Amino acid sequence: MRSEEILSGQESRLRALPGVLGILQRVLICLIPIVGILFILNLQTYLNMAIFPQQYLGLMFALTMTGTFLSIPGSKSAAPGRLPWYDGLLALAGVPAGLYLAVRYSEIAVSLGEISMERAILGVVAILLVLEGLRRLVGWVLVIVVTLIILYSQFANFFPGPLQGMPVPWERMSAYLYADPGAMLRMLEIAAGIALGFTIFGQALVVFGGGKQLTDMAVVSLGRFRGAPAKAAILSSSLMGTMSGSAVANVLITGSVTIPMMIRSGYRAALAGAVEAIASSGGQIMPPVMGITAFLIADNLGIPYADVALAALVPALLFYLVVFVQVDLEAGKDGMRGLAPSEIPKAGLVLRQAWVVLPCIATLIYFLFVARMDPGTAGLFSGAISVPFLMLAPGGRGRLLKRLVEVIETSGRMFLEFGAVLAAAGFIVGVASNTGLGFNLAYTLTEVGQGNILLLLGLAAVTCIILGMGMPSLPAYALLAALVAPAMVSLGIEPLAAHLFIFYFSVVSNWTPPVALACFAASAISRANPNRIGLIAVRLGILAYIIPFLFVFSPALLLQHSTMLEIAVSLITAALGTFILGVGLVGFLRRRISSATRLMFGIAGIALLIPLKADAGWVIYVNIVGLMIGVSLFVYEWRKGATSPQVVQLSVE
Repeated sequence: MRSEEILSGQESRLRALPGVLGILQRVLICLIPIVGILFILNLQTYLNMAIFPQQYLGLMFALTMTGTFLSIPGSKSAAPGRLPWYDGLLALAGVPAGLYLAVRYSEIAVSLGEISMERAILGVVAILLVLEGLRRLVGWVLVIVVTLIILYSQFANFFPGPLQGMPVPWERMSAYLYADPGAMLRMLEIAAGIALGFTIFGQALVVFGGGKQLTDMAVVSLGRFRGAPAKAAILSSSLMGTMSGSAVANVLITGSVTIPMMIRSGYRAALAGAVEAIASSGGQIMPPVMGITAFLIADNLGIPYADVALAALVPALLFYLVVFVQVDLEAGKDGMRGLAPSEIPKAGLVLRQAWVVLPCIATLIYFLFVARMDPGTAGLFSGAISVPFLMLAPGGRGRLLKRLVEVIETSGRMFLEFGAVLAAAGFIVGVASNTGLGFNLAYTLTEVGQGNILLLLGLAAVTCIILGMGMPSLPAYALLAALVAPAMVSLGIEPLAAHLFIFYFSVVSNWTPPVALACFAASAISRANPNRIGLIAVRLGILAYIIPFLFVFSPALLLQHSTMLEIAVSLITAALGTFILGVGLVGFLRRRISSATRLMFGIAGIALLIPLKADAGWVIYVNIVGLMIGVSLFVYEWRKGATSPQVVQLSVE
């Protein structure tokens, strides 16, 4: 399987055209990252050329729309190697819609407030193209949501109560969504800058063999311990997930190695798939590099990315701790041991080959946290610097030009996966800001919550999971940050906590049934039922559903607005609570644990997870009670397990 096919999600995801059309298709796809690189490097400033950023974005829009309709079939039954006439027309329609912005934006910029018929018409064309591209990428649900929000701008006066607003003339609205820097073009700027820069870095790492090196390092580090394949999968997949930013792509890349390895060692097929789905998705919440979405959070809040990464550190560590505890106890429950020596690569050989990945990651961290470079530029430069290092390993040598073209092409194909979705998110942002929908929705949610923050958070979490189903976490967060975050902030929630809350629930939709994309990808490799994989993944990743509520109510877990004592105590109790909760979820310590005892372990673990808060002195008593229950149960079960006969069950699906 070619790497670009893997990274697109499925082999049949993108249409491969034959002959001259195929050459044109590949050229257009390659032009997307090339134009994006020129945009990131801000080349016109070095050439003393007066080019608006929106002119680059207009060209990116033309290439994206044309590439989308050339490459993504309109239905599953469409012939994979043939271009229908209507797709050809749609591809051609994207050219004037984008080139008008690329050529004429210097004139548009000085007359944005004027109603122009040509802009209104091209705006309608752009909106229809984006909606059709959205349907092909993520299905009808998001198309309906975006369409209803656009229609709100025309019929706002018919809505009841606080949702009522003033309608905007269609000519003005379509032109605004199409050409204003604060709507579609704003989200395309994020796609062409931050998202594309990190996509190129991730593809350079994969194409030149960095993904295999990470997997080998994880196996060498953890191969001797019980549950080694699952632990190695968590480590390697989380590292790849944080680079690629795509849970589905990461499952297909690393899961093709780790899932069969877990099954061979005794893990059930569904459990193996769930471990990979969780590890691949969780990489996006793990600093220092959190995929792409965290950079969008920093951009939305106007704060350095380093602040976002620091705040996300403790919740991410707790998330992975509970996953590690569970896979270790699952291995103990089924009597599994470490990998056979023949399955563990030679440490010396791996170190001689895999060390090349470390400078790649270190370079990216330096550019982001020390040099404080723009994220898109940091990703691009890190990708360029990584190539010479990766070529020092035997697997990365040879075929330099071919591999570089492959990096460009796979990056362009991945851009097609989120370009139209982010453009649609720009429509929502534009309608929300131009009609007052954002304020009205925030007010409505506040009224529904009736000042009850917990109720509002529950509504927000459910909304995030539902809207996040069937799409990557980046566009899911982009949509929800515009719709839900203002309501949360209006109730006094810290802006960073509100955005991280939305981010977490956008990520968990990757493994939450019934539409769990990462689980469906894992199912294709493990041959287990995707819903069964999803249910196990929910249990493994349970902390991702709990901890966002905790850091909203107490900023100690985000290392903010708390004393050092509060932070230290909160971290210690949270780590203990995470371990105790893991024991309760698996139902095993040194022996199998009864259901009643598991429930008590779970209650004790959650009680310890609640962080300290200056104005809530009762929390310390809850922590103390949880600690007493948890330690008592642990000591009792540990002693009983030492004297109980062990029943070894190897269960392989």
